[in-house]
Amino acid sequence: MPYFARFASTFLFLTAVTLSASAKTNVVLILADDMSPDLSMLGTPGIETPNIDALAKQGVYFEHAFSASASCSPSRTAILTGMWPHSNGNWRNVHTPPLNLPDVAFTSKSNFQDKVGIGCDVATLPEIFQANGYYTAITQKLHLSPAWRYPYDGRDPVQSTPARFKKVIQQFVDDAGEKPFFIHANVAAPHRPYGSHLKHNPDQELPAADSIEVPPFLPDVPGVRRDMQEYFACVEIADACVGAILDALEAKGVREDTLVIFTSDQGMPIHHAKASGYPGGTRIPMAITGPGVVGSRVNATAVSQIDLAPTILDYLGIAVPDTMQGMSLLSIARGADSLAGRQYVFAEHNSHGPDPKEHYPQRVVTDGEWYYIRNLNPEKAQRLPDDLRGVEVWGNHAYADIIAARETHPFQAWFLSRFNQPRPAEHLYQLEIDPWGVNDLADHPATQTKLTELRAVMDKWRTATHDIKKSPLEIPEHNNPK
Repeated sequence: MPYFARFASTFLFLTAVTLSASAKTNVVLILADDMSPDLSMLGTPGIETPNIDALAKQGVYFEHAFSASASCSPSRTAILTGMWPHSNGNWRNVHTPPLNLPDVAFTSKSNFQDKVGIGCDVATLPEIFQANGYYTAITQKLHLSPAWRYPYDGRDPVQSTPARFKKVIQQFVDDAGEKPFFIHANVAAPHRPYGSHLKHNPDQELPAADSIEVPPFLPDVPGVRRDMQEYFACVEIADACVGAILDALEAKGVREDTLVIFTSDQGMPIHHAKASGYPGGTRIPMAITGPGVVGSRVNATAVSQIDLAPTILDYLGIAVPDTMQGMSLLSIARGADSLAGRQYVFAEHNSHGPDPKEHYPQRVVTDGEWYYIRNLNPEKAQRLPDDLRGVEVWGNHAYADIIAARETHPFQAWFLSRFNQPRPAEHLYQLEIDPWGVNDLADHPATQTKLTELRAVMDKWRTATHDIKKSPLEIPEHNNPK
């Protein structure tokens, strides 16, 4: 479809939904950065997350929630479009303006334009909210392309300081005036470098080294254990920021009129997790609370980030665009135990950055218990992103220790080395007993029926969504006009 026809179609949709918007209910989407489902309410040792725990207990917590893609921009775009990355067009991290720049940097005249971004016919939550009379605001970073398709009235680059977060959120509420608001509250923690968050939160203590569990794909050596201590401390900083955001809503008297969603873009920033299709990268925390949400529940339905946009719109009574591929979770929010029509959730990885050496397309399907991965180009090596290697600016001090421990911990060393060599065409993991995906059951005789089932489900999904064959470069560059 020609650009102007697609733009006109999107404009007419946005105009049409304006009449059905709620005039009262606000929405706050809190998005941690690189956080696995590590919460004290889940029994994670060595960590205390009282604010996220309280938020989850006020509403519903989804214990089988998955990122659409375990890299920042693709994940965030999937949340705000309700679409998988290969469908919306934003398949890798993109170059976007810092939030402290003037308004012109966020328009079609901006110098911050990436050739990768969403298509002209893709609707975004900020566009829909503005069309429905909402004040929109964002914190920390944009990381969405093109910037002008994500219109935010308020922007603040606050990173991970709770006191600052409280002031910023209160100011956003004031700036909204009589309008309902949508606040996209990105929290920088626990994204690397951990030292940056700890520097700005000097009172934050590290958990005791012997109180934490090292994931089984990592060697239990001092450098890795120290890295995990810092990660958990930064998760606690993120939790404090969540508390500050909720305190700001309470202080302004709007907490009871606000739908609040907490989640993360992807899992923890280490290899075999972030920037991959492995479950350490796609498993995320997710909780929803607000007026009419039945609380004190943990739900076992497999859900995806792409379900959030249709859920929010359905909750508000705003028509859900046909482009959105997720399913509304409103019935679960209101008390249902399961979601009609939901049996499987899909995810994908294409590349973290633009470097072709980082391209490694993987496709995922899971029912919450079994987790199947297909490597579309299994013979290719994959370069890890800088923050997952020993690049000093990112402060990944565990990387050198992992390499140094390769002789004493050969099993764990293999999980790092295999990124540089061909991998099997497919993997199969049983999440209940193997949440990190370390015991591949794809060749096990007892799993062949399940493997055949998930292969067929994967094939059907890929055909229905017009997926690529082998390379993310097959995904069209939408070239949104400036």
